[in-house]
Amino acid sequence: MATGDSGAYYSIVSRLKQTDLEFVSVSLSDASRVRGEPVITTRNESRDVGGVAFAIEDLSENPLVMKGQILSRFLDESKKVLLVGIDPGSRIGMAVFYGGHELGVLTTNSTEGLVGMLSEVVRNIRHSAVLVKVGDGDPRSAVRIANRITESLPSVRVEIVDESGTSLGRRRASRATRDQQAAVKIAFRKGTRLSTSPSRRTRG
Repeated sequence: MATGDSGAYYSIVSRLKQTDLEFVSVSLSDASRVRGEPVITTRNESRDVGGVAFAIEDLSENPLVMKGQILSRFLDESKKVLLVGIDPGSRIGMAVFYGGHELGVLTTNSTEGLVGMLSEVVRNIRHSAVLVKVGDGDPRSAVRIANRITESLPSVRVEIVDESGTSLGRRRASRATRDQQAAVKIAFRKGTRLSTSPSRRTRG
């Protein structure tokens, strides 16, 4: 990252620290000599950057979405697939992957909150496809969530996944909750595609 704007510097650093992206701060003169590397700066300063410039004004304030926006510039179109795992319950866990990279894990207390977060991800990250997998630990909640996602995001493929065993084992990261870790495991399990009728499923 490179900027002479103190406000932009704070905004960039605070968001990057909430991702697992490695970064260094360099001067604009050093950034002008960079070739092929991503540099986050301001729109006014981007013309002075020699690498792949990202204007902070064009990036989401949501660190998870921002990470996806940055990665999208370096992924082949066929790899721009958003994969989402959801663990239903009183606290709903959600894990988001993009092109094989983890963007982040989240927790919400409502279906509408979940759909809102998912909509933000789908709307702001360039993608070739979106696959959402919902765990079936609470079948009624799973179908309700899956149907709500389909209503709000009809282009998204939604599958119901057998989540038995997803809550077992050691957690991958100390900062992640049990719900979030279950969502990570659900994302990579084979599911059954939700049909247009809530009572019917088709094998994916």
